[in-house]
Amino acid sequence: MDEVEVVKFYPFELPGRKGGLIGYADVKLGEHLIIRGVKLMKNKHGGYYVQLPSVQSGGKSYPLVEITSRELLDIIRRKVKDSYEKSITI
Repeated sequence: MDEVEVVKFYPFELPGRKGGLIGYADVKLGEHLIIRGVKLMKNKHGGYYVQLPSVQSGGKSYPLVEITSRELLDIIRRKVKDSYEKSITI
């Protein structure tokens, strides 16, 4: 994927908690696709990962978007993390 862009980042950090949800992002892939509601999560060791949108039904979670490329998922994670870091320095 040539172009990955964070259109908007919504910080949602819960004060006093280590890890967990720290924000949502809308991510544009190329010219034709926007994924809304990508979650930026922080693990208890300080690392970051993304969770793609999903829907809950019958006690189970079903993905709405599946990215099969590990490289693309890493690019999305880095871009969303960079947007988060910019949002907390403003």
